[in-house]
Amino acid sequence: MERTGSAMRLTLRTMLAYLDNILEPNDAEVLGSKISESEFASELVYRTLSSTRKANLNAPPLDGRGIGGDPNSVAEYLDNTLDETRIPGFEKVCLESDMFLSEVACCHSILSICIDQPVTVENEMRDRVLSMVEASLAKTQELAETESQPKSVLENLIEPKPAGVPEYIKKKAHPLWQATVIMTFLSLMMIIGLRAIGPFDNTHPWVGSMFGDPAESGNIDSAKNEKEQVDSTQDDQTLNVLPENIVQPIAVSEGLDITQTVAMPEVVTVEKTAAVFTTQESFAELLSDSQPLLRPSDGMVTRLVSGSSINVGEIVLGLEGFRPELLFNDGVKLTLVGATKVESSLIEKARLGLQVHHGKIVVQGSDNSDLKIRLLAGETEFDLDLNGAYAVAALESVPFQLANGQINRAVRLFCSQSVTVTGLEAVQQASEADPEGITVYTFFSGNTSMAQASSLPAWANGFESDSIMEQARTEFIDRLSDSDDLIESLQQVYEAHRLINVRRLAAYGLLELGIANAAVGLLDNRDYRALWYQDVRLLQEYYHRDMASRRLMEAALSSYSGDKTQQVLSFLSEYDDEQLLAGVADEMVQQLKSKVTVSRVITFERLKRITTKTLLYKPEEIPQRQTLPIREWEQLLSEGKLANANPNFVISLLSESN
Repeated sequence: MERTGSAMRLTLRTMLAYLDNILEPNDAEVLGSKISESEFASELVYRTLSSTRKANLNAPPLDGRGIGGDPNSVAEYLDNTLDETRIPGFEKVCLESDMFLSEVACCHSILSICIDQPVTVENEMRDRVLSMVEASLAKTQELAETESQPKSVLENLIEPKPAGVPEYIKKKAHPLWQATVIMTFLSLMMIIGLRAIGPFDNTHPWVGSMFGDPAESGNIDSAKNEKEQVDSTQDDQTLNVLPENIVQPIAVSEGLDITQTVAMPEVVTVEKTAAVFTTQESFAELLSDSQPLLRPSDGMVTRLVSGSSINVGEIVLGLEGFRPELLFNDGVKLTLVGATKVESSLIEKARLGLQVHHGKIVVQGSDNSDLKIRLLAGETEFDLDLNGAYAVAALESVPFQLANGQINRAVRLFCSQSVTVTGLEAVQQASEADPEGITVYTFFSGNTSMAQASSLPAWANGFESDSIMEQARTEFIDRLSDSDDLIESLQQVYEAHRLINVRRLAAYGLLELGIANAAVGLLDNRDYRALWYQDVRLLQEYYHRDMASRRLMEAALSSYSGDKTQQVLSFLSEYDDEQLLAGVADEMVQQLKSKVTVSRVITFERLKRITTKTLLYKPEEIPQRQTLPIREWEQLLSEGKLANANPNFVISLLSESN
């Protein structure tokens, strides 16, 4: 290890040893304090951990060259045999590139695992490596024998060609080719000579006869024109046709009004009509089944196909990771974003009601209609008038539970200028100001607030560009299209598909259908750890939807956590600082020592969400290898600093506005 005197220096190599927990306890404590004191080191630790979890990060080429690209330089650096003059350059390459930093960190982690766990090499692999070594030794021996041969033998192996004129010079050109070249040259010389004597027209002394006389041509044309004019005059006299520029006056009797009023065409104005809805009438259709949409009815769930009609009074479900779109009869478009449940209904005066039980929706207006709808989310409801195609409204509804056990809905509404919001006194007063940009309304636990934003949230505009997730969605849809039994198909995809993200989408789909075992099982497999934060948040929202979802979550989690199930589920509630310090935070820190991976993952993700800290704790590792991070969490608790980073902790459940 790298030391200065008796103290260990903080370098990239020692930092990797610290992250992989292979240092002595005293050295680990000293190095951990140095990392905590250095902002740069803390940022580097975060970069290192995040780079190793990026699924779409490129890998260095196998035949790379240079201080960072050469795999041998990576091996020498990790083995502490790299020349000291090359170490600064190597570490600089790693600090500037996540690709090389991830390679070094992953290689170090693999070597660290090999310290505790013996490496098993299959016989086939061992034989293959040994054969490659023997082949390399044989080739080296042949080269050595060749070099040891006398110079005379080597000279006989290579016979130089005799000096002389090359063959391509000895070959003679074809006679026809020579004649062509000569004729072309003579023709060019003749043209140049004729042009030097005079211009190529009738005045040229030698070739002038080849060009016509312009005077004679002009006489012939004049004679033809005169003849045509005479014939035309005779025809006019015979037929009594007046020339175009002569107007004959017409006698008009007295009292005759020759002025007529010309009727101007009427300007037709297309008036927008408000859509009228009736019960059980079709008001929209699914644009494309490449974004799955489900319709529950009579205890059965049906997957809709493109063009399927949606009637007033029906319920539709969207799956996490997808954005199904519904096109209204008047051109308005409704998009369900992620795991969303929407129920349509008929409100007084034929107004359409959309109740968002959970999830996110986006409503886009149309030039053909002024849509009037009522949005309902929990106990919050308001009327929207969308005027024109530029009218956009986006709503997010998130269920949550407070420490007292009360279930609530946090609702956030984004509206453009062309949307009129009515229904609440506070909203009415805010809308009368007609602010510019996007108006944001937030509702939770009886509180209402209004703010301004420059644009809609990211989820309202579409998915982020991610080729890996796009491939996963395509594979997921392809597997569902060939099956009639939706649940059975989702279970097969979850259990057998080769892509991790496709299996994750299948688990999300099963969760919407009331099967929580698969989604909870994601937290018990370290292969899914890159998106554990998303999995825990989705399970948290699912647990707080209704009593049925709570029972399903309890049953699924009890198979992992046993008698600690209720305690772990209580961590999914929202607590203020006083409640955290009263004992909840202590229970969370103690659960970081649990032998159950699912419990550690849920607890850590909730602590990270509350405090925005990680303290280098990795829930996928056993607690015995997490002594230092756990000690830091305990110290944070003893100092009374384990509290909400955001005072408005309920607001943190909602998407941020720009």
